Parts: sequence; structure tokens; C-alpha cells
Amino acid sequence: MFEYRTEQRTLEIGGVRIGGLPGRIPTVLIPSIFYTNDRIVTDAATGKFDKSAAETLLNVLTDLTERTGLGTMLDVVATTREAMEVYLQYLVDVTEFPLLIDGSDSLEVNTAGIRYAKDAGFLDRVIINSLTPDTKEELYGVVKETGLANALLLTFNSESMISVSKRVEVADSLIERTKAVGVSNILIDTGVMDLPTLGIACKTQQILKDKYGFPVGNGAHNAISTWKGLVPKFGKDAKKPALVGSSLMPVILGADFVLMGPAKDAPIVYPSVAMVDVALSGVLIEDRIRPEKPHPRYLVS
Repeated sequence: MFEYRTEQRTLEIGGVRIGGLPGRIPTVLIPSIFYTNDRIVTDAATGKFDKSAAETLLNVLTDLTERTGLGTMLDVVATTREAMEVYLQYLVDVTEFPLLIDGSDSLEVNTAGIRYAKDAGFLDRVIINSLTPDTKEELYGVVKETGLANALLLTFNSESMISVSKRVEVADSLIERTKAVGVSNILIDTGVMDLPTLGIACKTQQILKDKYGFPVGNGAHNAISTWKGLVPKFGKDAKKPALVGSSLMPVILGADFVLMGPAKDAPIVYPSVAMVDVALSGVLIEDRIRPEKPHPRYLVS
């Protein structure tokens, strides 16, 4: 079902395995926390948040991770340097999840996150989210200077919006640029903006997985958050199944990870992805390949 010309790479970041032959290594889900309009944030500028609510949410993610066997990483979103440092300080102490530093396109915020992780001694547990065609050279300098080994590459810009081949070209350039600054663990986000680009992103992930063997995935939830006609045409009840459907599509087509959006949606996304992982593991039985524990095959079926 999945055949690749290139040997598939399985990475381990912060104790979480990611990548490899679909069905063998559990899919990694990457929920976002402290994002814009996240209700647990009380002051986005200073990084103040409701710790009781955050603890509850993190307990839910830990429980789902254990019960499904899926891998979990956290996308840590911040809009200021101060907030990023506050969030990282909290999360590194209360969770064991790898942490994605997500300052969007802010050089200051991303730099602060990387340097804080370096100074506090957990650089091996963080991933920069993300390096893009528009990333400033200064950030690459920070990556090289600190020795950050983990990076998520976003193979998307205005020219590649509706083109698979252009996205592959962007990936080629980003991979070369990223390797040059010493990054050894590369993840590739093929970029989703809306419903049509979800299909483009999924085709791109297949091509890049075949070409390079790096772990691939995308932020499938963007297809739903930008779907303006969803609620007016189908009502609010359609939002949750649409979100689940968007998260399943890349996994069914071979993704190693999914940026699933707000962490509050984890209870509906994790069981659904675990179901698909069990099904994909069945495809490997004829080749006498069994997934290693923990894996949804041994936990949810």
C-alpha cells in the first residue's frame, strides 16, 4: 500500500518516535496551546494563564496519549518574548512532551524560545515551528549558534499555494538551507490554508516522503478553521466531524504527524487517529511486520 524509493527515517525527539513506514510507528499528534483566543490565556502579552485549566488540559492529553499509544508533541504559541519564556518554563516542568516553539514569523519570539531552551538545558526537547522560505537569516544563525537539532520546515509560500511541484521545490531549498546550519532532525509540514490546499498538501507529503524519507505531515485543521460556509450551510454540529475528517485525511495518506489545532479538541481527534493507525498496521501483517509497543494496535482494538 505504501512503497517508497527512499528508506524511511524514524526520529526520536524528547522521547517521542516519529516517522517511518505508515502503520508501524504511531502517528504523532501536535495540539496547540496558548494560541490566539485560547480561553486559558488571560494576558497574551505577559504570558499569564489559568494554571488550573492548563493542568486539566495537559492531564487530558497525557491520558489520551497513554490510552491510545499515539505520540504527542505540543505546539507552544506565543506573541511576545516574555510570554514564550513563561510558557516554556511552565510546560517543561509539568509535562514530558516535546515542545514546538511557535512564534509565528516573529524573529524575536522564536529567538527567545530557542535561547531560553538552550540556557535552561532542554534544547533537545524543542523544535522550531517553523522555518519557511521567508525566515530571516538571523534565525538560521540562532539555530546554528545554539546547536538546535530539531526543525519543522513549512514548504509553503505565495508561489506554491496551488502547486505541488512548487512546494517540492520549496522543500528542496529549505532542506539544503537547514542542513547547512546543523539541523539533523527534519520534519516537513506541507502547508494547509483551506480545503483545496489540504489535498495539495497531502499529495506533496507523499512525494516528499518518497524522495527524502523525512517525517511529513501538515496542519490539516486549517482547512476547517477557514471553511466559511461550514456552519452557515450545515450548522454547528458539522464542525466536529469535519475537524476529525480533516485530521484523518493526511494520516490515511501516509502522514507521520498532524498539527491538529486547539488542544481542547483532543478527545475527538485522538481516538479517530488511533483507529486509522490500527487499520494501517493491518496492512503490514502480510509482510510479517508488527508495530512495536506502545501502539494503538495493542491498546484500542
